Amino acid sequence: MRIASLLLISILSITYSNASFADWQLDNGQSSLNFISTKNQHINESHSFTQLSGTISDSGAITVNVDLTTVETNIPIRNERMQAYLFNIKDTPSATLSAQLDSTSLALKSGQSVLMTVPSTITINGIDANYDVQVRVNKHQNGDMSATTVKPILVQAASHKLIPGLDKLKELAGLNGIGFVSPVTFSVVFSAQ
Repeated sequence: MRIASLLLISILSITYSNASFADWQLDNGQSSLNFISTKNQHINESHSFTQLSGTISDSGAITVNVDLTTVETNIPIRNERMQAYLFNIKDTPSATLSAQLDSTSLALKSGQSVLMTVPSTITINGIDANYDVQVRVNKHQNGDMSATTVKPILVQAASHKLIPGLDKLKELAGLNGIGFVSPVTFSVVFSAQ
């Protein structure tokens, strides 16, 4: 009985160690997420979020969390207005991208990369919408993995019920209009754990 117990503990330890080793954690210092807004029909501005977190599990499940309180537009009052009226950070302080990598990307060897379309779910304002995200996935020599958008993700405000927030921002800023589609790009690095 004692030998069986020790064997079970050993197996669980090995399984846990392998699972932990196979997970990757998003490295915020090496990652970025940017989006473009359009106002008055022809004025485009680039913005970002400064705090991202996330994981890739050993089975290829990806989760990326965006801290909406860290939106950076280079205009403090606009940051505050976006947080309060567009993203409603009081109720939904983060947005999430969830996806599943296939076996091709998980089997990459160091120095290899693959171009792929990843069906993804983006949750903003507590509302899910599906997007096909085109990315290049790279496996680095040190075991890290990175993913970079090849084409912008065209996030639709209507799909996440963000139009009332955009209307409020338009009113506060005295604009003629704000675009309802926002191109989003990212480059994220996941460090092997």
